[in-house]
Amino acid sequence: MSHFMCFICVHLSSAAKKPVGILEVTVLRAKNLLKMDVLGKADPYVKLQLVNTLMSKKTQTKMNTLNPEWNETFKLLVQDPKSQSLELHVYDWDRVSLFIYY
Repeated sequence: MSHFMCFICVHLSSAAKKPVGILEVTVLRAKNLLKMDVLGKADPYVKLQLVNTLMSKKTQTKMNTLNPEWNETFKLLVQDPKSQSLELHVYDWDRVSLFIYY
């Protein structure tokens, strides 16, 4: 299984155990993704998740492209900014495999 991982961690300030705010994230685009399909393309989507929660969101899948543009905005509830960070993972839809970038 081919892997490539795109981690973007965002740490927020001030701690609290109850919900303290909303994090708004816009996923714009990706460039030069790995070829995952037989025809040399990929069907990427992005999964966003706040660490230490079950909350996650997913972009639309962009078919047959290595340079997808999403321009999608998501709102995630922040409960504990000191222990939560945002992770973004780019997956290929057909293969359900994770792209990994180093």
